[in-house]
Amino acid sequence: MAPSPDPHHEPALSSLQTEALSPLAGVMDRLDTLALCTSFNREEARAASSVAACAPAIAALVDDIVPRLRTGGRLVYVGAGNSGRVAHMDCAELPVTFSVDPTKFVAVVAGGVGAVLEAVEGAEDVLDDGANQMHQLCLTAQDTVVGISASGRTPFVVGALEVAKLRGALTAAVVNTRPSRMEDMGVTHPIAILVGPEFVTGSTRLKSGSCAKQVLNMISTCAMIRLGKTHGGLMVDVSANNEKLHARGRRIVRQVCKEKLHIQTAGRHVRHGSVADEDADIDALIERCGGSVKLACAVGLSGLDLNIAKERMEEAGGRLQTFLDNLEQESLQHTPASDNNNQEQEQEEYFLCVDGGGTKCAVSIATRKGTIARATAGPCNLNSVPLEDVIAQIQSSTAEAVASIPNWHEKSWPRFAKVWTGLAGLHHTSQANTLASRLENLFGVSLQAGTLRLTCDTSLLSSCLGVDELAEGCIALVAGTGAVATAFKRSTACEAVQVGRTGGWGHLVGDEGSAFHIGQQALRTVLASLEENQGATRSLSRLEAAVVRHLDCEPKDVLSTVLGSGRDLPKHRIGAIAKVVTELGFAPVDPDPQALSILHDAASCLARLVSPLSSERICDPGKSILVLSGALMNVKPYRELVLERCSTLGLCFRKTITIEDASAYGAEFLSRTSPMAVVGGQRSLRSMEAAVGEHMSHKCNMELRGIETRLQKQPVA
Repeated sequence: MAPSPDPHHEPALSSLQTEALSPLAGVMDRLDTLALCTSFNREEARAASSVAACAPAIAALVDDIVPRLRTGGRLVYVGAGNSGRVAHMDCAELPVTFSVDPTKFVAVVAGGVGAVLEAVEGAEDVLDDGANQMHQLCLTAQDTVVGISASGRTPFVVGALEVAKLRGALTAAVVNTRPSRMEDMGVTHPIAILVGPEFVTGSTRLKSGSCAKQVLNMISTCAMIRLGKTHGGLMVDVSANNEKLHARGRRIVRQVCKEKLHIQTAGRHVRHGSVADEDADIDALIERCGGSVKLACAVGLSGLDLNIAKERMEEAGGRLQTFLDNLEQESLQHTPASDNNNQEQEQEEYFLCVDGGGTKCAVSIATRKGTIARATAGPCNLNSVPLEDVIAQIQSSTAEAVASIPNWHEKSWPRFAKVWTGLAGLHHTSQANTLASRLENLFGVSLQAGTLRLTCDTSLLSSCLGVDELAEGCIALVAGTGAVATAFKRSTACEAVQVGRTGGWGHLVGDEGSAFHIGQQALRTVLASLEENQGATRSLSRLEAAVVRHLDCEPKDVLSTVLGSGRDLPKHRIGAIAKVVTELGFAPVDPDPQALSILHDAASCLARLVSPLSSERICDPGKSILVLSGALMNVKPYRELVLERCSTLGLCFRKTITIEDASAYGAEFLSRTSPMAVVGGQRSLRSMEAAVGEHMSHKCNMELRGIETRLQKQPVA
C-alpha cells in the first residue's frame, strides 16, 4: 500500500485556495440568519461564473470524449468524498436519461460504493487503491478518465490518473486550486476552476462541490447531445420503462412529430387525423419500436416501415436530425422541377479541398472537369484560433462555395467523394482526433475509409509529386503571413511522406522571410528613422511616407496605429505592410533602396529555410521538385529573388513549380487520382488524361505527365 505523496513535495494544506479563510470569517458569527443566507447565496453564485471561465477547456474535453464514446470507449470518473458522490450521481442518471449502456459510464469512488452513502475515513489517502481500481478496469486508449479533486492532490485520484496515463487513456483533472499536483502530472485536459475560499473554510462540498457537479453535468450532457441522444432539447433517447417515462415519451413524440405524425394501421401508414385516440396510438408506436422514443419519432415522422427506419437511423449514426436531413435531401432530389438538374448532378463526383492558413480559409470544389467553385473565410491556424472557430470558418467557406456551384439549386451540400483538409498548426495541436471526428460529421466522409484526408496545410503541395514521376521528393516553401518549408519523399507505396520541416514557428519566435517579417523590418526601419530625426525639419523618406500613407495616420502615431485595438490583429496589420515594401522595392523605375534591402534579407531567410532540407539524406535537390506557394510567392520579382538566393547556396532543383491556389490544386488532384465511379459506363484512363490536360484550371508552370500510372497507384499525401 503506497503512502500519500511526500508532504515535503506537496504545497502546505493551508496554502491551498480552498483552505483559505473566507472574507466573511471575522463577522460570520454575528450575522443574522437572513444575512447568512444572503452571503451564502452570493458566494455560491461565484461557482457558475468560475465554471463559465473554463468553458473552452471543458468543450475541448467533450470534443475529445465524443469520438471515443462513439467507438465503444468508457467515461470513468474518479473521486473521493464529496467529489466521488457527485461523480456517482452523474453516472447513475445517464442510463435512464439517455438509454446508454451503464457499463460505459463508471464512477470510481474511494472506499467503494458504500462511501457514497457514508464517509469512509482514510480511503482517499491510499495511492495504490486508486491505481488498483484502474488496473481492474483494463483501460484502453478509447477510454477517458476524469479525476475530480478540489485540492488537486488527493492520493486516490492521483494514483488512478497515473495508471490511466500509462494505459494511454484520455485524461482530465477537475480541480479548484492552482498550482496542483494533478495539473502538473501532464493530464490531457487540466481544468482548474478557481472559486476562492469556501464559505466555511475547507468545506469543499460547497462551492467546489457545486463546480464539480456543474462540470460533470456539462461534460456528460453535452457529450450526449453531440452523440445525438437529444433532438431539439428533448430527451428522445429516453427508454419508456415506467409510467412517468411513458408519459414523457408520449409527449416527446407529439412535440417532435407535431402534425406530421404517421400511424401505421393494418399494414398501411397513414397521417394521424384523430386526437381522441392519439395517446393510445403513440403508446402502441413506442411499444412497437421496443420502447425507443427516438425510433418512434423516426417512424412517426417518415412513415417508413419500422425495419427500414431502424436501418436509416443506424446509417445516420443514431442522430435524429441527420436522419431527417437525409429524408429532406431525398425529397428534394425527387421533386419533378429539379429532376433534370438532379440527374446531371448525380452523375458528377464532387471533390473538396480546404486550405486553412493563418490569414484565411480557402475552399475549392472540383469535379472531373476541374475546379467549379471557390470561396474564402477567416483564419484557421489551430495554434491561434479555437477549434470551434476553425470548424465555423470551414463550414462557412464551404457553404459559400456550394452556393456558387453552377446550376446548383439544392438546399443541401453535394455528397463529396473525397475531402482533403490542410490546416496550419495541425502538427502542434492535441485536438487532431476531435477535429477529424467533426469533419467526418460535417462532410459525411471517413478518415478510416480514405474519403477524408487531414494534414497540415503545406502537405497539400505534396500532390505536386504527381507532376514528375521520376522525382524522388519535393520541398514545399510557403511564404504568406508566416513562412515554413516542408520536405516530402515518395514512399515505395507511392505515397508522399513528410521527411523534414523547417520554420513555421509563428511570428513571435520566427517566420523570417514572411510577409509579417518584411512588414516588421519595414516598421522597425521607419520607427528608428523617425526617432533618430525627431525634432528635425525634413521630408519623410519614400518608405516612411508610404507606410504612413498605408496606415492613414500621422508619423507620430505609427506604432499606436499598428498595435492599437481594431478589427484586425496587430500581426495582420504588420503583415499588410509587406505589400507597401514590395511595391516600393520592385518598382519598375527607381526602386527604393531601403525596401529592396529588406526584401533581399527576407529572400535570404527563405533560402536558409530550404537549405537544411536539401540534402541526400532528406531531399536531394537534383532529384526533387521545389514547390513555391503563398501570397508572397505569387509576387514574381520576390519569387525570382528567392530562387536566386537558393542558387547562391548551391540549391539547384530538378523542377520548380509555383502554385497560386493550393486549395484548387488539391481539389483537382483528388479528382484526378480518385478511381472513377461507374456512372453511365466506365471512362477510360486515356479519356481521363485528355480531360485533365484540357481542364486544369490552377496556375502551374509544369506539364502533367504519367496520369495513367498515378490513377492506378492513387498516391496519398
